[in-house]
Amino acid sequence: MAEYSEEALFPFPRDQVWKLLHAHWDDTTIRQIHPMIRAQKTMSRSANEVVLHRTIDARGKLLNSEWKITFRPPDFLRYEIGASEGPYASGSFVEIQYSDAPGGTRMRTHVKGRITVLPFFLPQKTFLKKVLADIDREDQAFLRR
Repeated sequence: MAEYSEEALFPFPRDQVWKLLHAHWDDTTIRQIHPMIRAQKTMSRSANEVVLHRTIDARGKLLNSEWKITFRPPDFLRYEIGASEGPYASGSFVEIQYSDAPGGTRMRTHVKGRITVLPFFLPQKTFLKKVLADIDREDQAFLRR
């Protein structure tokens, strides 16, 4: 699995970031944020954890996976892939620490993962970064609506 860490500024205040994150856990709203998620069903929910079943369109192929989201607002979030047909391998995860910063929210991100639908000769780390950048753009577009 590829692993990396990065730090970035998300151009919205932390309270809006957390409203956005909670919208990701709504089984209907998620499709408005990320069109590649074709279906989502909440399997369980507690004070600090949500488990979701997602169907993701990976270049025309619908793949099912289980996502465990652990959160401690307003500072921490972890997405972890459980059982998975793809496009992300079981055990892949993203951890994000949030803090206030001028102009938005500082995000310190740690990623360990593998894209299962990527040919072996393409660099996992490069494509994981691209996927997360695309997700970030979709998140920002949703907040601007």
